[in-house]
Amino acid sequence: MPNSLVIEKGDEKDILITGSNASGKSTFLKSVALNAILSQCLATSLSESYRAPVYRVYSSMSLRDDLAAGGSYYMVEIKSLKRIIDAAAKEDGAPVICFVDEVLRGTNTVERIAASSAILENLSRMNALTFAATHDIELTKLLESDYTNYHFREEMTDSGVEFSYKILEGPATTRNAIALLDNLGYDSEIIQKARKRAEEFTQTGVWR
Repeated sequence: MPNSLVIEKGDEKDILITGSNASGKSTFLKSVALNAILSQCLATSLSESYRAPVYRVYSSMSLRDDLAAGGSYYMVEIKSLKRIIDAAAKEDGAPVICFVDEVLRGTNTVERIAASSAILENLSRMNALTFAATHDIELTKLLESDYTNYHFREEMTDSGVEFSYKILEGPATTRNAIALLDNLGYDSEIIQKARKRAEEFTQTGVWR
């Protein structure tokens, strides 16, 4: 079964996708972006169907450090996002459709969540339709008035981690980063410490 997503006319909410590592978030964003470009340029879609107005397509995905220009990963990120914001600020012409993967992952947790929530909130009020993916589950609450939440998830089985690659409504409720370490054969002491610290932080909000 293919993944389908319908944004009704007049629906002012953008799309925020959460989910575990390797669950399908980035692939889904790229698929929507690719079909938007092909449909607008060649009247051809790799999906079963695609229907949308004409958009100016922008993305902030698969970024890398720019060593030649002396730019860190974070600098490359914020320049990429600024380009999208500047385009969406233009009220004349076609609206922007933008795809943002792992928002501001190049900086520390506190400032990442604060800045990325402000940026995405700002984009939701501009001449743009935004698709964003993140590991930061905190954004689902901070942005719930402006973004519709979807997620991908995994299932833990005796043979390891399995993915359905199906998009589901609502925010993600599972995590798999430590489970993947275990699945790859990391030392049990590392796994136990990681799980204990994650559980304690979830309960207390304090790292120990």
